[in-house]
Amino acid sequence: MHNNIILVFVAIIPVLLVLIAVYLMLRYFANQNEKQFDFLKANQDLTRLKLENDRKKDREKVLIPLRLQAYERMVLFLERINPPNMLTREMQSGLNAGQLQALVLKSVREEYEHNMSQQLYIEEKSWEQIKAAKEKIVQLVNTSASQVKPDEPAIKLANEILTFEFGAHSDPIEKAMLAIKNEIKNNY
Repeated sequence: MHNNIILVFVAIIPVLLVLIAVYLMLRYFANQNEKQFDFLKANQDLTRLKLENDRKKDREKVLIPLRLQAYERMVLFLERINPPNMLTREMQSGLNAGQLQALVLKSVREEYEHNMSQQLYIEEKSWEQIKAAKEKIVQLVNTSASQVKPDEPAIKLANEILTFEFGAHSDPIEKAMLAIKNEIKNNY
């Protein structure tokens, strides 16, 4: 019986050694596979970040000129609806106050409608300032028109509009211009 136990141990020991060796080899390969998987995942993440960065750069190449063009157009819009510039452009001999009012309001509306798409490229705060400036100018024209009779000469309405003062720090054109300038300064 003692011999049988020794024979069992002699037979079991090599099998145990082989099992331990196989276990250690499998563990080593599993660790290596995990390291390769982590490396491939990190490489994939890096590639994805690079692609996203490249896409962002490509978008910026297109968007920056469009945004700058939008700023330019909105500054031009504000200059065009500025009362002295607008009246110089719209004033014609033989007009009465009612006709000038209609021409000026039509001009402001058309200018605004022509530039409405630019709001896609301008921050909401700046766009709100631009809209407020347009509304204040329309209000100024209508308020001034209520001070003169529609059949009086257009020059009376023009004088009424030009003599109105918004007061310090409340000129809507200047506020909108400042909002655009600040947006450009903050973004570029």
